[in-house]
Amino acid sequence: MNEISHHPELVVSLKIGISKYHSFDFNRFRYLGVPPKKQIKKAKFANRDKLVHKWADTLGRNQEYSDQTKFGYFHDLTRYISFTDSRMLNPESEEAANAWEQHLIEKVRLGSMPVNTAQKHNSAIRCLLKLLGYPVEKWFSPHGLFRRESNPTEAYSDAELKALLRLIQPLFNQLFKQITSNLPLYLNAQPRDKFASIQLRGRTCQVAGAITKCFTLGYFLMSYYTWGNSTTILKMKKFKQSDLSKNIVYSQSVLKARANKYVTISIGENNSQHVPKHALRFISKLLELSKLIAPNSDHLFFKVSRGKATSLESSNLRDITNWLLEYFNPIDDYGKPLRPMAKRFRASGSARYLDLTGDAVGVASLLGNTPQTLSRHYTTGSPIENKKQLQAAAHTLEAVARCSDLAESKNYAKQQLDVEVLPYEEFLEKYSSFKKKPQATIIGSGCKDPFGSQADNYRRKMNFSPKDLDVEHLACSDILKCFSCPNQVILEEVEDIWCLMSFKEAVNDSLANHTNRQQFERNFRDLIDKIEIAIFKVDPAVRRKAQNKLNKEGRHCLWPEGINDLF
Repeated sequence: MNEISHHPELVVSLKIGISKYHSFDFNRFRYLGVPPKKQIKKAKFANRDKLVHKWADTLGRNQEYSDQTKFGYFHDLTRYISFTDSRMLNPESEEAANAWEQHLIEKVRLGSMPVNTAQKHNSAIRCLLKLLGYPVEKWFSPHGLFRRESNPTEAYSDAELKALLRLIQPLFNQLFKQITSNLPLYLNAQPRDKFASIQLRGRTCQVAGAITKCFTLGYFLMSYYTWGNSTTILKMKKFKQSDLSKNIVYSQSVLKARANKYVTISIGENNSQHVPKHALRFISKLLELSKLIAPNSDHLFFKVSRGKATSLESSNLRDITNWLLEYFNPIDDYGKPLRPMAKRFRASGSARYLDLTGDAVGVASLLGNTPQTLSRHYTTGSPIENKKQLQAAAHTLEAVARCSDLAESKNYAKQQLDVEVLPYEEFLEKYSSFKKKPQATIIGSGCKDPFGSQADNYRRKMNFSPKDLDVEHLACSDILKCFSCPNQVILEEVEDIWCLMSFKEAVNDSLANHTNRQQFERNFRDLIDKIEIAIFKVDPAVRRKAQNKLNKEGRHCLWPEGINDLF
């Protein structure tokens, strides 16, 4: 780029992190297509310096929006100007605004852009052109072109929370112990020096950047205990050690810039209103580490490189999250990578506290949000836990019709949902010790005691008389009653779950052999519901592989097409 043509007054410095700054160069807008700075020498001059200076003065010096908001708007403006240049349109015209809306509509129609993203891009350009003094109400469509899609934050299920905490807490404790035992070594380490060593799940891992990783793990634990969002936690200051004595709840106010208000971060545990001892121990360690790294700074979370400590930024969170996924591969309930995220810890805590208290206004106050924001973003909970609760409620309602009182109904429902799930080898090892000769059944589940009292009942039912022949070697084969039998165990193996899914399809196909739907529901609805509950309780990875096998290979050989005549 020619130094003479460069205008330094067009470079706007923005604070986009806790202590991170970024320079946005409006000189790029002086060239067609808004090229990156490295490609400006090859770009064609646009002859619009007057316009570019107006944009920089009006937008860059605007105090109405935060620097982070302006940073996003500048990127939206880059897309818009690049688009108008490609169409040879004046960016400050009604024709360009109409073409921009049509462009976004077409992107959404083709599925190449989410609705919410298109709405954001369109809204940003409306705001920017309005700041420049143009009649956006006239230029842009008065109708709602994009219906906002609901995108609430999904809470973690209980299993997912346990998996994350069993991963994050040991890693934090191990790194903390090693760092505090030899602080100069870790403080002055180069970015690729792997001085720390962690042991977890039977494997040893050498770790570089131990201090930054330890603070990031502490950030995730802090988000679990406080339900704070990302920015407010990263802005937290050190607090007095005396505040943590005698289980006194600690809280501090942090500025939430986007909302232009202060929110309170409190130390507490999800599902409870007291401060557990393990939370206090964690806070004490985090405070000790922060004081060792930067004793003269009020800030709480840091990243360290080559002896220099700076504030922890959101980009560091992504790096450490990717490291966790690469080395430890936590899996969620759907078989996908399980990412620790502050907003999901926040949703988990708020959803559980709302279930506990039923006080939406109180929960909104704890989060520093309005009840409307709480309802829109933080009340959906975890789909997995929701489904479990619906299943329990359905069985309880069924039991109310069967039983005389609610306590008895709840016990009945618990029995219906209480299905043991074991891998095949564990199933054999656990129940062979009782000399019950456990066996796999033809429906894909296992039986703890196939020759027990249930077998005797089955032989009598089938008129197998010991007077006519020896029947002691005949196991129970009453497969339609397996899911009401205390001896049943679900085998957590792909082949067995595939077989169980095939059995379920065979039962469903028997609808054709019934007089009507009501007769089928009366005969098999209870059985199908129990099969679905059993399948739902197995490991998601096993369930997914079994479903893929069913989709690709069809039914298990024991339950081929047409076998529904048996029912």
